[in-house]
Order: sequence, then structure tokens, then C-alpha cells
Amino acid sequence: MELNLVHAFFGRFGVLIPLLGLFFEIGALISHKDILFKFSGYIVILGSVLAVLAGFTGFLEYHYLKNANENISRFSIHIVTGTLLTGLFLLILVLRAYLLVRDNERIATVYIFLYLTTVITNLISNEIIIHTLRGE
Repeated sequence: MELNLVHAFFGRFGVLIPLLGLFFEIGALISHKDILFKFSGYIVILGSVLAVLAGFTGFLEYHYLKNANENISRFSIHIVTGTLLTGLFLLILVLRAYLLVRDNERIATVYIFLYLTTVITNLISNEIIIHTLRGE
């Protein structure tokens, strides 16, 4: 239960903070304000760290449930997407940290597309697991 709560805590904030970061990134793109660009970068980095922690605690929970012979098949979609999302958030973390110190339009374009699709996938994955846990 402790693993589940830790994963749920990081998972919830690993969804909400990246979404907040996305809104700030859009604001920075629209306003072209350097201070907003830096602030949104720090929010994205924080959200990415939380999402990676959620992935790590999910990995621990997966191994615990597997060793306890629990039926984990109903979580298979969440496990696959969670693994993918953890890797993507690691990549986003590196890209955004790089963009804080260097200006590169190509990397910024790839980054914003990757970040947008990752945040949306993260939201959908969490909705699926919430409904699965509720038995819906």
C-alpha cells in the first residue's frame, strides 16, 4: 500500500505539473518574454522530474505486485505507456535543460512537439488507469 500511495502521489503531480508547464510554454511562445521562457523551463524540468519519479515508483510497484503473484494484466496498457512516458520525460528533461542555456530553433521545435504529445499521452494514460482502478 505504501508503494501504491507513493506512486499515486508522484503520478498525480507528474501529470499536473507537466500540464501546467505546457500552459506556461504556450504563454512563453505567445509573449516572447525571456523571463516567462525561463520560468516555464523550470516548471517543465520540475514536472519531468516528478514524472520520472512516478515511473520509477511504478516500476517498483510493478515488481512488488509481480512478486506477490497479483494479477497485473489489467494494468498492462498503463505499464507500457508508463515505461514509454518515463523515457520521454527523461528526454524532455535533457532537451529543456539544454534550451535554457542554448538557443536552437530545430531542437526547440522538436522539443515542443514532443512535450505536447507526451503531456497529452500522460493525461490519457492516467485517465485509463483511474477508470481501470474504479472497475469501469
